[in-house]
Amino acid sequence: MTHLTRNVLVNTIVAEEMMGVNGIEYTTQLKETKHKWEHCSSEDLCKRYNQIKHTHITVETLTP
Repeated sequence: MTHLTRNVLVNTIVAEEMMGVNGIEYTTQLKETKHKWEHCSSEDLCKRYNQIKHTHITVETLTP
């Protein structure tokens, strides 16, 4: 199993949110979305990750 880190959560969330973005604004939207999630709390990352993956991870389960 992959060790769950903040980076793994951020990348998973960004990939999910970018699935519907096409065209010229893709690069800009990618940078903005990544920046947004990189600066969110670990708790917010876990909540969004759980919504996407239908899991129940918590901040305590993240690998430092």
